[in-house]
Amino acid sequence: MEKWKSLYIYFISGTGNAKASSYWIADEAQKQGLKTSVQQIDRLENIEMPDRESSPLIGFAFPTHGFNAAPIMLRFIAGFPRGMGHDVFLLNTRAGMKLYKIFLPGMSGVALLLPAFILWLKGYRCIGFRPVDLPSNWIWLHPGLRTKVIESIFSRCEKIVRKFTRKILSGEKVYRGLFSIPVDLLISPISLGYYAGGRFFLAKTFIANNKCNNCGICIKECPTSSIKLVNKRPYWRLTCESCMRCLNQCPEKAIESAHGMAIAFWIIFTAVNTEIILLIINTLNISPKSWWWWIISNIISIGGMVLITAVLYYIMHYAMGIKPVRYLVRFTSLTTLPFWRRYNYSKEKKYPLSSTKRNTTS
Repeated sequence: MEKWKSLYIYFISGTGNAKASSYWIADEAQKQGLKTSVQQIDRLENIEMPDRESSPLIGFAFPTHGFNAAPIMLRFIAGFPRGMGHDVFLLNTRAGMKLYKIFLPGMSGVALLLPAFILWLKGYRCIGFRPVDLPSNWIWLHPGLRTKVIESIFSRCEKIVRKFTRKILSGEKVYRGLFSIPVDLLISPISLGYYAGGRFFLAKTFIANNKCNNCGICIKECPTSSIKLVNKRPYWRLTCESCMRCLNQCPEKAIESAHGMAIAFWIIFTAVNTEIILLIINTLNISPKSWWWWIISNIISIGGMVLITAVLYYIMHYAMGIKPVRYLVRFTSLTTLPFWRRYNYSKEKKYPLSSTKRNTTS
């Protein structure tokens, strides 16, 4: 504990999981008299960097996106000042679930390994990294969990995070993230596919339905400034990271994951992409079994998916001004179903700091 004079925690959070974890860590540190700073890295703006002379301990907390760290956190870490041997730790939140009394873990992929590697290249010593299975917020795939389930998962995970923090602060190295490395490496190709193209497709599956009153909360709260007003309606850009903050915070529940629209986009893309690939093969007399063609065809497919989806989404955005289209999109979206609960655990009162020596920004 004496080797560090301060603790800096940087986090990004869509619906409150990584934020809660960051405050639990800060609370444990302040109980031991350590000066702390907790900072959210939304839009990568107004962020205080560590004082190199204060021998800081630095922590990063972030959600798992596509079996990888959230892209904004990867950019933040990549641009972080070189370490000069400072100690760091990482904590990733991932899609925890519960079946009866059994807590089900999520999967990390390279969410811990890649940031740890980047930080090592920049001269930092990673003294610990750990996944935490807080409630899944992937409302695109499933309704938000019930309140009772959420509370039980949080109660369990708070103990885990605080124990992890106490071990780190006592000088112990904790590499709990290595326990699942066989599975993580097995699914790592998915993280590459998601980062190369999947996240751009998902960015174009969010849309505001006819209940939207243009309150502007989604635009103001977006951590990547990926929502703008186009034709008097919220419009999601390709930089959206599907953090689910907008969908879960909208007071009117006007933001939908447009499943029907997404399926239509995928069918159109598949048909067009198949014709383009066949045209190239026949025109250039290419063997489709060649290893190099497999690589090139996948690059073409990913680029085509992003381009075609972006064009279709732009057209659909303006078509939403037509009432029948607007209602068709809404009622082919699972998130419009009455039982499709939202999930937002980002209220400050859920994780206050108990120490009177509070020295945080958020």
